[in-house]
Amino acid sequence: MSTSPEAAGYAPFEYAPPYRFLSWLGLIRGGDPQVVRRALLAIAICWLPLALLTFLHGDFLRPDYGNAFVFDFGTHARFLIAVPLLILAESLCVPRLAAIVRHFAASGLVRAPDRPTYERAVESTRRLLRLKVVEILAFALAYALVAWMVIGAPVGELPLWHGRMGAPLVLTPAGWWGLLVSLPLLLVLQLGWLWRLALWTRFLWLMSRMKLRLIPSHPDHAGGLKFVGYSLEAFAPLAFACGVLGAGLVLNQVVHRGASADQFRNLAIAVAGFAVLLFGAPTLVFVRRLMQEHHRGILAYGSFAIRAGCEFEDKWLVGAVDEQTLRAPDFAPTNSLYAIAGHAFAMKRLPFEPRSVAILAGAALLPFVPVALLSIPAEVLLGKLRGIFI
Repeated sequence: MSTSPEAAGYAPFEYAPPYRFLSWLGLIRGGDPQVVRRALLAIAICWLPLALLTFLHGDFLRPDYGNAFVFDFGTHARFLIAVPLLILAESLCVPRLAAIVRHFAASGLVRAPDRPTYERAVESTRRLLRLKVVEILAFALAYALVAWMVIGAPVGELPLWHGRMGAPLVLTPAGWWGLLVSLPLLLVLQLGWLWRLALWTRFLWLMSRMKLRLIPSHPDHAGGLKFVGYSLEAFAPLAFACGVLGAGLVLNQVVHRGASADQFRNLAIAVAGFAVLLFGAPTLVFVRRLMQEHHRGILAYGSFAIRAGCEFEDKWLVGAVDEQTLRAPDFAPTNSLYAIAGHAFAMKRLPFEPRSVAILAGAALLPFVPVALLSIPAEVLLGKLRGIFI
């Protein structure tokens, strides 16, 4: 006998790489993800050693600010903000995805004969997320990417607290720590979320292949599937993390290399578009089903509305229309029937709202606000702030 996901409290997207590594370190105990503790420890592993090593080496604060650790905005964005955010995002994103998974069954969209198929999809998602080989590949790929970055890094591109790239490779102690510990951990966290996103897409694709009980006249104008579209808002913390990584690099260019903030406007738009595409694309697996249901609704509810309209006309439009006629009880049911048919005709092909897209794009653009403020002259900015508060 299969176990109901609701009864078992399934959270099929709860653990992803580096789950096994963290369990081995004792940071995940008894199934408790302990995201706050892990986020703080990630800062202690990724960022704090860099600060201490640069302080001991004399690179924490240098006369040439562009090469000082304390003014390396890209490093702080990666290891002080993005790394803990990728961990903390689990507490916001995973429960929402789990609620969407459970709602497929709780709402009645999954028919009784298809319930075992649904439960197998949930369980296989959970099993694939915890595969040991995936975690091993994530670490291997992370270090391969680091090696590729070292080989392709232009000489003099990185601040001197790292050391010097090129041949030969000469790194400071902080540079080695960043290369061998901090950056690989950031990449593993990103790869873990990509694997989680791939399995989220797979799960939705499996749902789209089932004979879900979609209703063209559903008031959400998505056949009852609009709840899936709220996953975009669940991914907003990850979109913000994408923006943080991009904005940190841009701040280094603007502050230390004299680049204009305006020339990075297209980059900010590209990051927002990438976030919307990356996190919104999984829901597009339902587009074909929604188109089919829309066509079915137009025919079925259109025919229904025509029959109801013909009966109404035959009964009430054969003579003069007076006040007593307008008060007849047949008018209200007819209006209700037309409203139901109207929902079917207004059905959309996409299972999400523009509002969800705006929240996702806004989260990705928010970290670029400090960059945008740098393009405004100080006296103009102070004048605007004075006008707001005074």
